[in-house]
Amino acid sequence: MEQKRRKYYFPNKESNQKKRRHLTLETGMTGFLCTCNFREKDCVRDAYKLLNEFADEIYGLNNDKISTICAKEESVVNEIQSPENEQQNNSDEEDISTALSKEINQLKAESEKPIASRRFQVVYTGVKNVVFIKSTLSNPLELVSHIIKELDRTKQQRSRFLLRLLPIEVVCKAYMNDIKSTASVILEKYFSQEPKTYSIVFNRHSNDSIHREEIINDLAEIIKKKNPGNRANLKNPELAVVVEVIRGTCLISVAPDYYKYRKYNLLEICAVKQNMTCAKDCTIKNSDTDKKEIEISNKSITDTENLLTQDNEDDNATMSETSNIIK
Repeated sequence: MEQKRRKYYFPNKESNQKKRRHLTLETGMTGFLCTCNFREKDCVRDAYKLLNEFADEIYGLNNDKISTICAKEESVVNEIQSPENEQQNNSDEEDISTALSKEINQLKAESEKPIASRRFQVVYTGVKNVVFIKSTLSNPLELVSHIIKELDRTKQQRSRFLLRLLPIEVVCKAYMNDIKSTASVILEKYFSQEPKTYSIVFNRHSNDSIHREEIINDLAEIIKKKNPGNRANLKNPELAVVVEVIRGTCLISVAPDYYKYRKYNLLEICAVKQNMTCAKDCTIKNSDTDKKEIEISNKSITDTENLLTQDNEDDNATMSETSNIIK
């Protein structure tokens, strides 16, 4: 008996390299930096849902969404206007498999669209719990500020696994010369006209070549050169320059009211109201318990006073009886 040869299957390396090349964090990108706790896929889903919902409100529907909605409306109108619709409903001849195949084809067509045409696209960062979503929007700060103000107004939690949502102005290489040149261009429109208070926030992930003190000193010098009236304020600045270094790339963001909105942490923004309501409930409960304790103490005092008066009356009665007997 001849032994069968084993079949060895090798993956197509070229296709994988192309996908990785398109979906890695590169210089020149703008978008949103998201953080999570060990649930990256769920974080991406929450981010897509939140960003698409508010982007549709501000900028209108995307062209792809408009085309799909128009196609669905046309199909519905054709089904209603067709004379054979009644016969089909009566006979129930519509095949479910064809409907499923249509949906599958639509999903495939959406997934095969070029990445440059998508409004939001997740990008591989190479660091756990850190997700970057590339965007075609020219001003990501406008969208994030709208989301944060709405959450702060309603105090309604809109995400479960998405923690921080930070707008990224630009991505550059993690070298000091590149960081200085890109930062000077971005900071020009924020700090050159009116004097403002600022703070510099630095975080790094999987990088040891860039140091905190060097970044803070160099960026503070650039901000001073833009306008000598700019002052540092670490507690409550008007603008916070956030520098996130991820491996070999540097992400720069300018966030207004950074500490007021809990460092752009969506869950903490919505949790403020819950903490306030809990504190109010605790104070009400404590006041009720204090009232009850005061009432109990007053009752005990009145009871003791009544007992003392009864004892005094009894003593007076016994004294009068003894005096009568002696007489």
